[in-house]
Amino acid sequence: MRLALGTVQFGLDYGVSNRAGEVPDDELDAILTLARKLGVDTLDTAQAYGKAETRLGSHHTADFQLVGKLAPGIQATEVATSVAGSLQRLARPRLDGLLLHRSQDANPALFEQLAELQRQGLVGKLGVSVYAPEELALWLAQGYPLELVQLPANLLDQRFLRSGWLDRLQALGCEIHVRSLFLQGLLLMQPAMRPDYFQAFARPLARLDDWHPHLSPLQKALSLIPALPQVSRFVVGVCHAHELAAIASTYAHLHPGHDDELAALACDEPGLINPAMWRTS
Repeated sequence: MRLALGTVQFGLDYGVSNRAGEVPDDELDAILTLARKLGVDTLDTAQAYGKAETRLGSHHTADFQLVGKLAPGIQATEVATSVAGSLQRLARPRLDGLLLHRSQDANPALFEQLAELQRQGLVGKLGVSVYAPEELALWLAQGYPLELVQLPANLLDQRFLRSGWLDRLQALGCEIHVRSLFLQGLLLMQPAMRPDYFQAFARPLARLDDWHPHLSPLQKALSLIPALPQVSRFVVGVCHAHELAAIASTYAHLHPGHDDELAALACDEPGLINPAMWRTS
């Protein structure tokens, strides 16, 4: 199973298509129970995800691998205390992976602290969450360790796929996790339900809507997975157990797109593929 469970909805009212707000306790239990049953073995969380760490710590998650992210803007002097706080909130003895939330926070002193935590057995793989291919080039040029990387990829945002970075990372022995497969849920929304902001991107969205109209938005979104064999885990976030069930069912019966068809859907407009630039409220 190459699906991993994202946890931002466990701590924040997150996602352009999210109408439910934070996931309530009973639904969180149902999601985790179903994830186990489906063979999902990895949780992705972050210090910036509101109450997510605390809520995970109050539920039984010891049978999952857990990848965490440091708070954006963290300083080297804060690393040890920050990781200790995460472990306490999560009720875990160690993190299986630990990422910088932003590549620009990297510096030698910070990685000295992280390497020490790794030597102590408190964290497993070290790496970074990136937003653009250029960040990886700079990261490697500076010589920072890269055992695990999380990056965005979806039908519209194919920058890492088309630039050859996935092959390069695999050759380096780096484990790759993909997020934003649904682009915060935008790719799962019916056209009439999209916020007005996206009217400016009618052309690339129409290409997506018109592509294989017999497929559901979920089937379309997941059809990118077979084109990314280098990726170990695809992080998906849900607000309800039935959403996870639908994702898993579709994943088990994928409709892979042909490479040339997928490439025709790619878009390089930052205002569409970078949610940080959206103005939807």
